[in-house]
Amino acid sequence: MRMPNGELKDKEARLQALLHSYGKVAVAYSGGVDSSLLLRMACDSLGPEQVMALHGVSCLTPEADQKKAAEAVSGSNGIGCAYRAIKLTPLEWPEFVTNTEQRCYFCKKRIYGALLDELTNTNHVLLDGTNSDDLQTDRPGLAAIREFSIQTPLALAGLTKQDIRTLARHKGLANWDQPSNSCLATRIPAPQKITAILLKQIMKAEQYLHQKGITACRVKPGIIAITIQVASHDLEKLSLGSNSLELTEYLQHLGFTPLPLDVRVREHF
Repeated sequence: MRMPNGELKDKEARLQALLHSYGKVAVAYSGGVDSSLLLRMACDSLGPEQVMALHGVSCLTPEADQKKAAEAVSGSNGIGCAYRAIKLTPLEWPEFVTNTEQRCYFCKKRIYGALLDELTNTNHVLLDGTNSDDLQTDRPGLAAIREFSIQTPLALAGLTKQDIRTLARHKGLANWDQPSNSCLATRIPAPQKITAILLKQIMKAEQYLHQKGITACRVKPGIIAITIQVASHDLEKLSLGSNSLELTEYLQHLGFTPLPLDVRVREHF
């Protein structure tokens, strides 16, 4: 296994110093590689008794992913700190379901409000897995993180996504190369209303593609086409006429509006 280089070791040391400065932490945990590494590093630096994973669970994430994330913390081979699942009800948030361009801001504000409520009367510092690459993109949710003064030690230490994958692999995290995934609502273009039916259709469509061997994908319903985003090495699988026809028929079976498929490469997962 390739060892981290000197620059990455310096970043790791900065992260450890930041974690020690917090003393006792709760990590906003999603099961992705960023929050998993942050959780693991917190446990290694502070001891698992000083660390808690707060996992917001809702209809925006498939149940199988929620269970996998929980197992990665509290299972027999898990990270081994305290784990709490926080039930969220985003379809009851009017400002979220109307699906404006600020949807992610409203969602993050609700989520972090719920996580902070969970920490009432404790001395845990709440941490988020934002990395330094995230700061270079347009992410409305970052505004909510700043408003609540949530700490982002991965970004503060200068860790990029690639740095995080390298460290996660070095530390033996099983999800070190897991494709990045966002909540199902990110597939729905503004201002189309977010509904339980549409979220379920998207979830089942992506599960279908996973079963076909396409591990990283996004299914995005639109007005003139249904966009299917895949990694470059999977593009040919969906470009074959029989596969495209089969997928079109399955989407219509799920209840999608009959529209052409727009299959394209997504550069980063």
